[in-house]
Amino acid sequence: MEKLGTIKAREELLQRESGAPTPNSVDLGLVGSMAGNVILPPKSPVIQVDEKGIEEVRQALQACADRGLAGDAINKASFSLPTFHVILDEAKRQVYEGQGFAIFRGIGLSDSAQNNNNLFLGLASYIGDVRGAQDKQGSMLTHVTASKSWTVPPELRHGIHTNTGLAWHNDMGTDVIALHIRSLAEEGGNTFVASSWTIYKELATSHPQVLELLCEPCWPIQVSGNPPRHIVAPLVQIHNNRVYLSVDPGRLGLHPVSAKAGLSSSIPSLTTSHLQALETLSELATRHRLLLDTKPGDILFINNWALIHARDSYKDPKDGPGRHLVRLWLRDSEFGWEVPESMRVPWEAAFGPNGEGDPTGITHKKYPLAPSHEYKPPKYTAGSAAFVLDDEDDVNGGETEPSKST
Repeated sequence: MEKLGTIKAREELLQRESGAPTPNSVDLGLVGSMAGNVILPPKSPVIQVDEKGIEEVRQALQACADRGLAGDAINKASFSLPTFHVILDEAKRQVYEGQGFAIFRGIGLSDSAQNNNNLFLGLASYIGDVRGAQDKQGSMLTHVTASKSWTVPPELRHGIHTNTGLAWHNDMGTDVIALHIRSLAEEGGNTFVASSWTIYKELATSHPQVLELLCEPCWPIQVSGNPPRHIVAPLVQIHNNRVYLSVDPGRLGLHPVSAKAGLSSSIPSLTTSHLQALETLSELATRHRLLLDTKPGDILFINNWALIHARDSYKDPKDGPGRHLVRLWLRDSEFGWEVPESMRVPWEAAFGPNGEGDPTGITHKKYPLAPSHEYKPPKYTAGSAAFVLDDEDDVNGGETEPSKST
């Protein structure tokens, strides 16, 4: 029998568990007073990096280049920022205990793809010192784009590799989402966030039955495609007097490809009540949403437990690269929120049983410099922004140009 703490053992435990913290047992006033329950500001503030900070970043990049460092070798120790780290430390506090996000602007982009990766990894290491794997192939960076060179129809790609909108969701499996804005669309492609705490409060006062359903461990979350396997867990959890939201419509219920293939599965479909609850959640997120002000070169950090996010559809220009973001999954060993037992399965797949960045089965970590040249259709496409069902699928869509060092 596998030890408790392995993903398989945890899945089996969740299948047996019954009962979850009910919304009626929570003191809204107490929860609201705790640090980490995010109330978004009316506008999207930006941290403008000054010349001194930019110069420190340039020196750190040069030091990495001189030593031939890349990938896992980029961390706070190798990417030293003698004074700028103070601003990054305050931004980290805002991400974990304040407004739930931070946007850095002013550093700009390099002509070197390796320098852009190193810049992103270096700054991100100050917000989260542990990185999560985004698929079973060890991809640590994901290129979020719809490359003009790809010939595979959009309906056969993951949602992040199309120009369609993405419904309200969390990237199930990470504490913080980091995004490096390489280029933007001609129209649309905006990123929105909404506060889990604000949504929870309105559900508690106006839609208590919906909140009760969201808090119940009755949601089938698929964790693999062949054979189809799932856990049953809540989408909303109160833990340490904080509201955690972990929902991705692309992972709920039996995947259509599994159903079409007629694979034997115990994964149930969502009920009408499930679907109505998701619709209410989406409506409230839209009502309380904040548009994030981003420009090419910006680096964005989002608390993935405290905020839910969405993207609208977009149109790329005829000439030029089009919308291109690069994504990291992060956790900070000091500030990271304790992960509730009910939400650990996808999180452990990314960060490992102890949250130290060593997920089971991954022996080689990849930091691709660019999107894949040719898109390989995944066996299980998902409108989800993050979910890769099959162990053999690459979250970047196929073979990518590797970094100089991984």
